[in-house]
Amino acid sequence: MGNTGFLTNPDLKLILFGGKGGSGKTTSAAATALHLSKLHPKKRILVVSTDPAHSLGDSFDISIGNNVTPIAENIHALEIDAKELYDHYLKKNGEVIKEIADRGTLFDKEDIESFFIQSLPGLDEMMAIIRIADLLKAAEFDLIILDTAPTGHTMVLLSLPEQMEKLTDIMGMMMEKYHYMLKALTRRDKKDECDEFIAAQRKDVRAVRALLSNRATTEFVPVTIPEPMSIAEIEKAVQTLKGHHIPVNSIIINRVTEEKSECPFCSTRNRENEKYMREVEEKFARYNLAKMPLFSHEVRGIDDLTEYARILFGGAYQPTPSVGVKFEPRASSLPKGDLSDLLGRDELDFLIFGGKGGVGKTSIAAASAIYFARHNPEKKVLLFSTDPAHSLSDSFDQQIGNKITAAQGIPNLYALETDGIQLLEDFKRDYRDDIGDVFEQFLGKGMDIVFDREIMEKIIDVIPPGVDELMALQKIMDLRKEGEYDIYVMDSAASGHLIRFLQLPHLLRDWLKVIFRMLMKYRGSTGAKLNRPTERLLELSRDTRSILDTLSDSRKTEFVIISIPEKMGVAEMEDLSASISDLKISSSYAIINMIIPPTDCSFCAAKRENQQRYIEEIEARFTGQTIVPISLFPHDITGMEYLDQLGQTLFEGEEQRLLSIV
Repeated sequence: MGNTGFLTNPDLKLILFGGKGGSGKTTSAAATALHLSKLHPKKRILVVSTDPAHSLGDSFDISIGNNVTPIAENIHALEIDAKELYDHYLKKNGEVIKEIADRGTLFDKEDIESFFIQSLPGLDEMMAIIRIADLLKAAEFDLIILDTAPTGHTMVLLSLPEQMEKLTDIMGMMMEKYHYMLKALTRRDKKDECDEFIAAQRKDVRAVRALLSNRATTEFVPVTIPEPMSIAEIEKAVQTLKGHHIPVNSIIINRVTEEKSECPFCSTRNRENEKYMREVEEKFARYNLAKMPLFSHEVRGIDDLTEYARILFGGAYQPTPSVGVKFEPRASSLPKGDLSDLLGRDELDFLIFGGKGGVGKTSIAAASAIYFARHNPEKKVLLFSTDPAHSLSDSFDQQIGNKITAAQGIPNLYALETDGIQLLEDFKRDYRDDIGDVFEQFLGKGMDIVFDREIMEKIIDVIPPGVDELMALQKIMDLRKEGEYDIYVMDSAASGHLIRFLQLPHLLRDWLKVIFRMLMKYRGSTGAKLNRPTERLLELSRDTRSILDTLSDSRKTEFVIISIPEKMGVAEMEDLSASISDLKISSSYAIINMIIPPTDCSFCAAKRENQQRYIEEIEARFTGQTIVPISLFPHDITGMEYLDQLGQTLFEGEEQRLLSIV
């Protein structure tokens, strides 16, 4: 067992909480902040969310937003608006960046404006980390606690210093060219505000790297639940964190059941829980394992968080008796919707499932793909994932990976975990090779433009962050163009990053236009042939246009929103629905997943009573959509048998299954 880290270490200045969506990251972060604020009353503590889909305010039950908000006497909270930080960054540094580009490239003013504004989005999260480093440096707070995005995008966040460094290096090359030319023409050379800006950028990146890897003052706390997909995700995350030299000492396991129960539903869940807890204890034996119980109520608000923290930091769990709870909803009190109408839509190409982390997106996407394949034997169905933290292999209990794989036992179903990062690296490599060939055409003529060559070769490295996921979707579009499959089912990333992903096609097309115009200028000034690089960029631009057309075609695309009957799930559901509407993507269905089934158990009844008001709230707010209820299964949904059961419930209705449990 490792040292107890954040539970006992008073020297920590930065604690990061991360894990699969729905594992309890936000709850753990908020509760830790409250506990440490009481343990160290003289410490100024700030708890911060960097997840684009913030839940911190919902967890505290206090409106927070993008302003530092007091929570208790010595604790404040902040939900960082990364876009606002980015806009402030541009306002402060935009003129200097334009001046650097003007000095070092053939960009005109319009190109400079477009290129750098398009390259920096995605680095907005980097600005958030820089902001946190600045807060610590300014000694405004003694301890910052970070609630991060779901695992896949947290790992991307940790790679952002490298992305920022690449952009700074390109600007550095531009200034090297400027100083070379200035010295050659005037025999003088003088550093100015542009050089100072680049030096400051490099200093910021170094500070962030030093902060994240400082074993004395920083710790990352993975949060998981005893379910196979969550465990697998944390296992990968711990390895990635090790590669980034980010300290990990403790792992929090939420929803641990220890009590024996006479309820058949609870007993089955408890047996599953025990099995996966043994796996956790075996795989993470060297870490301090903080086991948190499954509560009968939603952990929300200061009182609940304080009790959660008391247990987390070593207090005994004393379950609140549920005696007297007699909540007995019948199946008829639930919505009666299902997804059966989707089967009759002959033109449907794309079926996308999305929602907050931990709501069951992967299981529902996999079950839907299986059901479609079984009921359309003449059609080929491809299920694919674009989430950087893939879970399809775990869901199918079959190795899938970055190669189209036939699903066992279903001849017309295939699955793919797209490796967008590798696709993007392949694209960058081909582009660099093409640019190298282009510049060879006129280097032999004595034209000394080595700076331009280096800049144009490296400029592809600052392609807007998140494009790796778009490249994955481009691969799917290539298959669609070839008529390879009839139906494509997408298991998407968690909602905050999904929204950004859906906005990316617009961003990428604008960025590509700027690069294309710049290549044309080099052709005009040198007479070089640019066939291959320009054709490559044009092809990517055309594919991106095709993605936009497909997503906004209501005949071909349907987005199914998934939520769970909890406050934070409903709040994110509303945000996601509004964003999908803005992007003109059809969304006629909303799934409420993980509803506790009606049983004679008082623990189940207490949880179900808490859920019922959110079920009614979803029904009231989403009147234009078909509401599809799915009750919580007594076992984990992995493997074909259980996915088949879930598919039948999704497409044939929940009512009969609920009645059979009573």
